[in-house]
Amino acid sequence: MTSKFIRTNEDGWLLCPACGSEWTHSEIVYVAARREDDSFNEIAVNAVTGQVKTHGDDAAPAGPAVGEGRRQRIAVTGVCETGDHKFAIVFTQHKGVTLVEAVTPIPHETNGDPEPALD
Repeated sequence: MTSKFIRTNEDGWLLCPACGSEWTHSEIVYVAARREDDSFNEIAVNAVTGQVKTHGDDAAPAGPAVGEGRRQRIAVTGVCETGDHKFAIVFTQHKGVTLVEAVTPIPHETNGDPEPALD
């Protein structure tokens, strides 16, 4: 896992942190909610279906700069159409500052589309 700067093109489109492609999708938001050094309440919000999961088992993606941090963390996961790269834009609150980093690769789910029903 590597941390990179968040990049956009001249039109403000998010670029894939792995390959620089403009063709990215962001569909799931992970929140690791907590007060300073308390236990996390892991929350996942699916921006496509509106499904919200609280007290989940999957921790929000964390960047290598400070890891989990001392307070809350918010991660917007995405995938690149060009290279199928999975990434997260991670906001980590740590010791009075907020660190923002693009992290790739990630093992987290990035696809907000519901699975098709099997007949």
